[in-house]
Amino acid sequence: MDFSFGKEYKLCSLKQIDYLFKEGKKIKEYPLTIIYSPTELVLTTHFQLLISVPKRLFKKAHDRNYIKRCVKEIVRKNKYELEMQLQTNNKKLIFAIVYTSKEHLAFPILEQKLVKAIAKLTLQLNQNDKN
Repeated sequence: MDFSFGKEYKLCSLKQIDYLFKEGKKIKEYPLTIIYSPTELVLTTHFQLLISVPKRLFKKAHDRNYIKRCVKEIVRKNKYELEMQLQTNNKKLIFAIVYTSKEHLAFPILEQKLVKAIAKLTLQLNQNDKN
């Protein structure tokens, strides 16, 4: 089991980001919103991720960076279930995690919410595969 989270997991393509925010589906799990879209593009990993913390909610860069680092660490530790789901269905996914709360949440609470949101995402992908 690989717990690394390298550059290949980062969503950098502006075309894919624009497509994701225009055509993607949303899952809300306060304080997070996940916007996702299956993709047919050739990716080196099963998913690519964008983490966003709006500047209008957190004016100081160190606050935004702290939340991004926390979210990235939680995804790194809990990506196994999502990767296995995508691997068994032979799918590729791009998604964005947007932090929508105005307050800092403690790491364990944020982890609990994000794990719940990722579980919702895998459930949604299962339902889409059955249809």
